Amino acid sequence: MPKADRRPLTLVMISAEADRIHMALMMGATAAAVGRPVTYFFSKAAIRFLRPEGWSALKTADGISGQQMDAVLIEKGVADTGVLLDGLAALDVRFVACESALREHDIDPTSLMSRPAVEVSGLADIMEKGAGGDWLTF
Repeated sequence: MPKADRRPLTLVMISAEADRIHMALMMGATAAAVGRPVTYFFSKAAIRFLRPEGWSALKTADGISGQQMDAVLIEKGVADTGVLLDGLAALDVRFVACESALREHDIDPTSLMSRPAVEVSGLADIMEKGAGGDWLTF
């Protein structure tokens, strides 16, 4: 079996569409499971996902709520958002809330989800730690 790719993977989250966020969670979970360091950087509208009630307020591009999408995924045997978040927490994936986006959307950093733990930082930190790796934007 080939050696696992250890280059960092940075997922830049800017969309608040539930299907995009779910796909990004799947990508990061898969990368982390094979040993890659993974960082999610939530900015712009995607910052709302990090609030405890965030997922329930999001919709897919087709207008389906995140909760409805999860129900369909569970029925079909696909990992839902809760399972993915638990897995990402267990895999020590880094979740970062953009300091500017928190201000832009009037979100108190102390109100962010706790599993996975969310840290607050900015672009300079993300760019430094993601150097030499792969970047995806959702």
